[in-house]
Amino acid sequence: MRRFMKRGMALAAAAVMTASALTGCSGQSSDTETSGNAGKETEESAAESKDGDVTLRFSWWGSDSRHQSLLAVIEAYEKKNPNVKIEAEYQGFDGYYEKIMTTLSSNTAPDIIQLNKEWLPDIQGAKHYLADLSTLPVDLTTLKDRLLEIAGTYNGEPNLFPCTVGGAVVYVNTDFAKQYGIDLTKDYTWDEIKELGASIHAQDEDAYLMTADADMLSRLFIQPYLTQKTGGPMIDEEAYAPAFTEEDALGAFQNVMELYETNTLEPFGDAAVFAGQVDQNNKWINGKIGMVIDYTGSAPKYLNSTESTLDVIAIPVIPDAKCSGVPYSGDRGYAINDNSAYKEEAAKFLDYLMNDPEAIALCKTNIGFCPTKQSDEILIEMGVVSDIQRKGVEISEKNSYTNNMISGNTDLEVIRKDLIQEVIYGDITPEEAAKSLMEQYQEVLDELKAE
Repeated sequence: MRRFMKRGMALAAAAVMTASALTGCSGQSSDTETSGNAGKETEESAAESKDGDVTLRFSWWGSDSRHQSLLAVIEAYEKKNPNVKIEAEYQGFDGYYEKIMTTLSSNTAPDIIQLNKEWLPDIQGAKHYLADLSTLPVDLTTLKDRLLEIAGTYNGEPNLFPCTVGGAVVYVNTDFAKQYGIDLTKDYTWDEIKELGASIHAQDEDAYLMTADADMLSRLFIQPYLTQKTGGPMIDEEAYAPAFTEEDALGAFQNVMELYETNTLEPFGDAAVFAGQVDQNNKWINGKIGMVIDYTGSAPKYLNSTESTLDVIAIPVIPDAKCSGVPYSGDRGYAINDNSAYKEEAAKFLDYLMNDPEAIALCKTNIGFCPTKQSDEILIEMGVVSDIQRKGVEISEKNSYTNNMISGNTDLEVIRKDLIQEVIYGDITPEEAAKSLMEQYQEVLDELKAE
């Protein structure tokens, strides 16, 4: 069992002990609803089922626009199905993975769960926590070609209904671009971005070209840099070894540090205040940050976060890049807890959420960009598919690559994320980080190979 899963088990034990000590108490943020006293819920649900009533729990992360859309879908479904009550448990991205791993390992997980596709090996590799969707009443044939295969399947079993398709782009505040003479018709290299960032900050010490939290640095700066070097996934899944070299890793860490040294990136400490909520960063909202690298599925929150018009461009590349560094696929979706007492009812709700025209119209693109054929037709006819999102998906597909599951392993993600923060804080050098990355990656990959 891999190390992070062991940490998940430890978290689960701690959670159970805490729940026993603090029955009825729960800390809730303004955008999060959680369900306390899981044992009581289970008893009540069992009692309710005798009368034909069912209570389902549905967990997801996201911005306010996603929260409101999914709450509207829940309300509509409950009206159509008065015997079903759906309890919403939602929050920002930060800490969500740890929460879900804890609830799965302690058998207190929700019935329907939003997950990143990269988490499937962590979850299904430890135990069969997620249901086989092909055995449940949810229509998977509506998904776009190969999307289920590349974004929702683990070991040949469909466990995740993808809720989006696309990749990563740079969101640009066009007022900021106009003010500083940024050409949005060209593709940029990382070095050109640094030159631009230095020039902008020199003109206004409160202005920065970009911002990023630790997770974004790992997924949207370091990972693309490495895959631009390799032309494909970071990990060779047959050899169980990194596809990049230590020299490549050194370049990736140095690139991030140069973005800070040139004042291209907002200081890390300032950005960390808005971890998982970059759209709420005051500098971004007020036009003092001009660009954010993020996934195409995040377009609605950025469009809603500022009064300025936005545009999108391709993410920066290294010279002679072998690919764009963008994995084009569906990065997240919805799964059903295999231990749920109401898998059939959970599947019916999931089918409604992803395939019913009413639910598609309610969600618009707030949960993701058109993963099914009919969502394309419905939302384009409604006029709710923004030009920005459509353009972003088109850009992200160009010269992209298809990722493999092992490259998204969460242990590898944590190593990368921890090391870049150590470099930023000056605890280790980029050279030491590159060496450590190779060593720690190989250690994890050897463990995975042995399983």
